[in-house]
Amino acid sequence: MASAGLNTPIGLPFTELTEVDSTNIYAMNQVKTNLAGHGAAYLAQKQWAGKGQMGKVWEAQTGQNILLSVVLDPKKLVFDGLELEPHVVSMLVAVGCFNFFVAYAGDETSIKWPNDIYWRDRKAAGILIENSFRGPIWQWSIAGMGVNINQTEFGTGLHKAVSLKQITGKTFLIPALAKELCGFIEAAWQIAVDKGPDTLLALYNNVLYKKGERVHLEIEGQKITATICRVLSNGYLETETENGIKQSHALGAIQWLS
Repeated sequence: MASAGLNTPIGLPFTELTEVDSTNIYAMNQVKTNLAGHGAAYLAQKQWAGKGQMGKVWEAQTGQNILLSVVLDPKKLVFDGLELEPHVVSMLVAVGCFNFFVAYAGDETSIKWPNDIYWRDRKAAGILIENSFRGPIWQWSIAGMGVNINQTEFGTGLHKAVSLKQITGKTFLIPALAKELCGFIEAAWQIAVDKGPDTLLALYNNVLYKKGERVHLEIEGQKITATICRVLSNGYLETETENGIKQSHALGAIQWLS
């Protein structure tokens, strides 16, 4: 039997901010000062120090996109009496974001390992999970999400970006969509709690970007061509080289070239 989870749904309370350095920084400070707990969500119209994966900067036009962070209490993320690993949080947030985006953008949506949301070959959303530990105890996770909604022009370094408006031709109300996204994250959380990480992993792998396709990668400075196989239960990406050798890769160990 799984744990009963938390009574507070993700997205409550929901706070709208005009401008912050980073919604993740803001949310973490709220947690550290005991002003926020599990489920708290923070939506910003503008952030001037938005963070992406691997130290990259997340850029977005003011008021045009979802810039959202939610507070998650991993101490309650338990299945069959066992606490789940940090990569499960990354996975469940990615599944939640995917389910949200595909509801509007259609079945050409996928999850690019570890947790980017792609439409066709263009990036629609990015996720940054930051964890707080006290000694060996995992205290909090802050899940930051940047989802391209109404923005239609992107910088030259963002030529592969795409927004919901570009896909659908429609303009959306950002706060309403952000609250809806919280609901999808809550649903993915409950899958992890009620059905376990294997079910979540299967959902993730079903929509894995470039699964079964050959791609160009750079691993430790070496450029290779490999087939994307799946994501393993430890969160590593499994690939197969042209000569049939399967390898697994930790976050940060590979760079996508195509």
